[in-house]
Amino acid sequence: MGDLLSLRGLSWWELAKRTFRRSWDDEVFGQAARLAFYYFLSLFPVLLLLLIVLDKLVSTGSHLRDTLLGAFQQILPREASALIAKTVGELNAGAVIGAGAVWAGLGSAWGALNGTWAMMTGLNKAYEVKEERRWWKVLGVAFSLTISLGIMGLVALGVMLYGSRVWKMIEQDIGIQTQSPFLWRIIQWLVAAVVLLFSLALLYRFGPNLNDRRWQWSIPGAVVAVALWAASTLLRVYQNHFSPQRIYGSLDAVVALLMWLYSTGAAIFIGGEANSEIEKAAAKARRADAGDLRKDAAVARGVPNN
Repeated sequence: MGDLLSLRGLSWWELAKRTFRRSWDDEVFGQAARLAFYYFLSLFPVLLLLLIVLDKLVSTGSHLRDTLLGAFQQILPREASALIAKTVGELNAGAVIGAGAVWAGLGSAWGALNGTWAMMTGLNKAYEVKEERRWWKVLGVAFSLTISLGIMGLVALGVMLYGSRVWKMIEQDIGIQTQSPFLWRIIQWLVAAVVLLFSLALLYRFGPNLNDRRWQWSIPGAVVAVALWAASTLLRVYQNHFSPQRIYGSLDAVVALLMWLYSTGAAIFIGGEANSEIEKAAAKARRADAGDLRKDAAVARGVPNN
């Protein structure tokens, strides 16, 4: 734990400077634009596929859909969340059966896998490694990460739904109506942060082509990425109050959604760059420690230290 906090002698300020320099050299923001494109294309097929699944859940399907839309309202700019809510209202999950459901599944899988592959490619560049894994292994890793990230998103959604119900029961029994909305909002954000933190740590460990995989060096970069993602709420505030509608007109909602996806992708890649710098510092420290051990051994044998 001490190494995790000290970053093997690399200060947080030095880490920030190195990460910024490497992010610029590795064209992180260009990679983020690529990622935003793929996830924008996959978002609505994924929503349609999710609606098809929720349509089968008679008892909780509508509640989960409302929880999902509520989550979008909290994290997305106003125009973007309104666009998603409108699109969800227009999608008729009950009418999409047979071939329609197959095409929805294929569309969501294509976009999501390409997005995950774009993240893996960007992280390889951040860690300065080449992709030498066989194509079937790369595809398997991309598929596994996509499924894992999707499952964790659904878990977070379920926690938000059932946690809200449990909170209301506690509210009725204990009587904390004046504080419960604020407290529950904090709990929701903490749940989202923990799920996102674990998801990013998973991505940083298995996405790039690394031989030495250490979980402790995934956590700091994940923390950086979550902090940057949380800071993207400033973009949400800006777009809510200073919307560039005069420039983009009816496309304002699409631009807002793309910008949010872009900033999210940039946060993910910058976190990977931070992890890369931490591992470089750790490797340098290990080499220095090994050199000191060899010197000590030489002194113990009576060999002169030149």
